Amino acid sequence: MARSLERSVKFVRPGRYILNMLMFLLVVGAVVYYLSPLSPQPTSLLIDAFNANPALNGLILGVLAVGIIYNLRQAGVIAPAVRWVESFRESVDPARARMPRPPTLISAMSKLLLDADTRSSRLSPESSRAILDSIGTRMDEGRELGRYLMNLLVFLGLLGTFWGLLETVNAVANTINGLATVGVAAEDAVAQLITNLREPLSGMGTAFSSSLFGLGGSLVVGFLDLQAGQAQNRFYTDLEDWLAGMTETVRAKSRDGSNLTTEGGDDDLAGAIYNLEAALAANTETQIKALAGQNAELKDEIRALNRTLIRVGGGK
Repeated sequence: MARSLERSVKFVRPGRYILNMLMFLLVVGAVVYYLSPLSPQPTSLLIDAFNANPALNGLILGVLAVGIIYNLRQAGVIAPAVRWVESFRESVDPARARMPRPPTLISAMSKLLLDADTRSSRLSPESSRAILDSIGTRMDEGRELGRYLMNLLVFLGLLGTFWGLLETVNAVANTINGLATVGVAAEDAVAQLITNLREPLSGMGTAFSSSLFGLGGSLVVGFLDLQAGQAQNRFYTDLEDWLAGMTETVRAKSRDGSNLTTEGGDDDLAGAIYNLEAALAANTETQIKALAGQNAELKDEIRALNRTLIRVGGGK
């Protein structure tokens, strides 16, 4: 195998992407601490917002926790795959007996690599493409849940917004209807209206608190999904470069002596290309000879026609 090209590719571990995710979570935690009663300037803003609708806001925070853990895991699954590839590349045991168990992400690739290594051959382009397609598909499938959690947080925030607005509208309508039914004096009606509007305004707390937690949680999960995606894309790129050194390249001589390069060690393909080139050359030569014969016949007919015209003209 092309060890020089294989070893020139250095796989980047996902540690720095996970560090970015942890640093971002630390910043978010600092903001939450600053807005909590435990900060140097105590405030009950977040506590009051959460108590506006504990059930819905608790659900939003639960989805946020699941999204954080899931995205950290998505970035973390790259590390075992990198360790397996490096162990395979650095192993000197022909039997590969001490190789670690391949992770699920690269299970298909490990089987193809071990099979090719057993046969002391290199990968074909079809096998390399199958490996990359399999890993890319598994990465995309894994990230779909992260995107769903991010959209779910936005949905729950909007759900709480419309829920709170609906409560507010209904409560205001009930308050106005109550004033019209009782028929109190104008001064007492204003005082009673102010008192009765406290309950409708609590619905606004539900609306804005759920929007706060939903959109804020979506921002956090979105950034973590971005970092996890970058870690996976970097591994995919490094793996593609490494497999390029594992893919077999066969050179065949064309009819004119130039090199025809085909990958995958397919001698039949090289022979087919050579035969096709030879057939095209033979066909072209046949057509040239046939055209030359037609031109010669046409010239003879033109000469005969000229001699006929000269005799006819001389007779006249």
